[in-house]
Amino acid sequence: MSLRELPTHTDLLEASGGSAFVRYDIPAPLARPGYALGTAVALPRRTHTRRLGLLVIGPPDDAGRLVGAMVAGGLHPSDLAHVTVSRGSLAAVGEHLALDDGNEWEWMCTASAPPPAPAEDELVPLASGHLPEIASLLAEANPRTDARPFELPDQHWVGARDTSGRLVACGVREPNIAGHPVLSGITVRDSHRGRGLGVAVTAHLTRAAVHESGVCTLGMYSDNDVARRIYHGLGYRGDHLWSSRRLRRG
Repeated sequence: MSLRELPTHTDLLEASGGSAFVRYDIPAPLARPGYALGTAVALPRRTHTRRLGLLVIGPPDDAGRLVGAMVAGGLHPSDLAHVTVSRGSLAAVGEHLALDDGNEWEWMCTASAPPPAPAEDELVPLASGHLPEIASLLAEANPRTDARPFELPDQHWVGARDTSGRLVACGVREPNIAGHPVLSGITVRDSHRGRGLGVAVTAHLTRAAVHESGVCTLGMYSDNDVARRIYHGLGYRGDHLWSSRRLRRG
């Protein structure tokens, strides 16, 4: 097996076997070429955090050989900050790159608009003037979220309030780095969980995204079983299981 360069998004999509993640989460045209070896593909790319990372899709043997060939050929950027690897292939990639701490997460998408959820009538739109409330709720009930309220353009926040007017649930849809809708910041205050507010926020945002763009995507940490049940129940599929790790320096 020999290393192949993948200069275009179409090349990368074909080499990945039509991966929905490549289709909906990788911008076109590619900023840098990808590479393939056997059934594995790799792409240096900037994520939503703007840090340069290496995406590696494929089974352990081919993923390890691919990254090894890239390192040997000087094809991986010297300023890589992290890697994201198909679950199960981390150890093979770690034989060629010095890995540090990180997390396990999942990505999924849907092209189907879910039916209305019972608690959707409690939802209200949230604007930039509500930023302090949103930030406070995220910090208390969802501190690991990547959501950045009103720091990026074209964000659509919704939320729910209790009888005193306090914000008890929220979530946002916005364009991802490839221009497709992504949900994040889906949060419910602990005292109001079990009322269907998380389902309502997700269903509402997903339906709007699918109606406007034909697809909606999201990511979640793998230890959040409740969120996974909600997303699968609303029709999200195409699950990609990832391991992400920072790279050690020095």
